[in-house]
Amino acid sequence: MKKTLIAASIAALTATSANAAVKLYESETGSFSSYGKVQLELQNFDGENNIQNQGSRLGFAGDTKLDNGLTAFTNFEFRFNPGVQNNVKANAADGGEWTVRNSYLGVKGDFGSVKAGNFDSITYTMVTEQADIMENAGYRSLDGGDVNSRGTAIAYETNDISGFKFGLGIKHYASDDSAYGTGTGTPAASKLTSGTGDEVWNIQAAATYSLNEELSFGLAFDQNNEDGNPAAAQANGDFDPIIAASVNYATDAFGAGLVLENSGDYMVANLTGSVNYGAGDVYALVSFMDNDVDTGVDFGLGVNYKMAKNFVTYGEVAVGNDKVSDVGDLSIVTVGAAYKW
Repeated sequence: MKKTLIAASIAALTATSANAAVKLYESETGSFSSYGKVQLELQNFDGENNIQNQGSRLGFAGDTKLDNGLTAFTNFEFRFNPGVQNNVKANAADGGEWTVRNSYLGVKGDFGSVKAGNFDSITYTMVTEQADIMENAGYRSLDGGDVNSRGTAIAYETNDISGFKFGLGIKHYASDDSAYGTGTGTPAASKLTSGTGDEVWNIQAAATYSLNEELSFGLAFDQNNEDGNPAAAQANGDFDPIIAASVNYATDAFGAGLVLENSGDYMVANLTGSVNYGAGDVYALVSFMDNDVDTGVDFGLGVNYKMAKNFVTYGEVAVGNDKVSDVGDLSIVTVGAAYKW
């Protein structure tokens, strides 16, 4: 089967799927599985070394066939830091408390699927994620997985329709008068409230088209509602809607892709490529950004080695060269390893 994302083996490290999980229970009517990974890396930034976590997690997924031909499904995931002692409580002194991510429930069938809960935005999963190939630094985006998503979101995705897939996502922000909150931190800080204090819905829409097993295209729109998530919008300095487009060509041996994102005066372009050398992948990223004041380019280069199907080691270098950079004028060197199931 051909790969549908650049360096799919790399993406698997950062987005472990229940499809590759360990089955804990399975019957004719449903299943329940466990998945996860432990990933640590040594980072050298400006001569300073530190050992850090890279998305370690433990997750569970289940599905049950219903009498009406539909299938109900659920997913719940915990993130933790394996490099420190973790206290399972909010505001733990060691900073290593467990957090809940990618936790939702839904139903699927011939109509497609609909789910509600806490998950990455459809803009990210359907369009921009293909450029997120670096394990550590180098990749940047106006609409990453957590922008206008994660936490009280609803999403609908169609099944394949002659190569096309469509998605619609809605993020809900409660009013200041609502008692709803995340249950962590202070009541004021934990509430998923809007910028105005009123109840707000933020809308996203995306579509993809696969011409064949190798070539695919994507287009997405994020309302980026200025009354919805001001923190996300202000991080980019703009409240304008986010438009993203992608093209990706990938085979088992080679992959190349381009993701373009625009929001008002901001523009980001990520060009990616990868080559499979048999025991792993060599991959590269060029990230260009224009914020209407300055322009800049970040570079990333990495290689991984699959010592086993579920154990991978890797090394990366990320370089920035100007003001508009997530890396800065320095370089970041990373070596790491991940065990996943």
